Amino acid sequence: MNINGLGNTYNSINTNSKQYKALKEKGWLSGVIENESMMSPEEKMIYEIFGGRDTIIKNLMKQFDSDGDLLNSNGVAGMDVTGKGTSWQKLTNISEDHRQKMFDNVKREFIQEKGLSNGDTTKRSDIFKDYQLSVSKDKRLSGTWTLEQYEGQYRAAMYAAVKSANPNWKPGQAFDASILDNVTRESVEATLVQNGNRLVHNSIDVSV
Repeated sequence: MNINGLGNTYNSINTNSKQYKALKEKGWLSGVIENESMMSPEEKMIYEIFGGRDTIIKNLMKQFDSDGDLLNSNGVAGMDVTGKGTSWQKLTNISEDHRQKMFDNVKREFIQEKGLSNGDTTKRSDIFKDYQLSVSKDKRLSGTWTLEQYEGQYRAAMYAAVKSANPNWKPGQAFDASILDNVTRESVEATLVQNGNRLVHNSIDVSV
């Protein structure tokens, strides 16, 4: 059998595309070739039956956008922190619309899950994706960092409000949702100040 997939030519891959070049720059292509070199003759035959290197490369290229930027698990580019250290962890302006969407989601889930975080039911990833796609790629990392800061402070304010009303309450226990009626996005944000690259309360008194 002629193992075309193990050669240096491809049937339908644009090797001049930014996706392909990104694949090479990240060392993913060399990794594919290295894996091929370790295959037994039988493994190579099966490999070719399922498309060989062409199929592998095509699938890997789908992980990059047309600019050669890596896509995250939600299909959003500009979220790769490789080689950036902590430089992206900085505060930036977030639209009121997206801050409100995050606040509404935090409040809904706080009530629904009785103050617990539930990774199986949360819709927070949808809020982040919606925000990320609303701004240019160069603003997505710092914007996501900032929106996470707001998210944490919204949740902290709700926790403090419930604890203030019932000092014996613990996350997971039922509580009167009306306690949160006076916890609004505006009321929480009015207490926030910047401390380095984070948002913190300017007072330890967050009772409502």
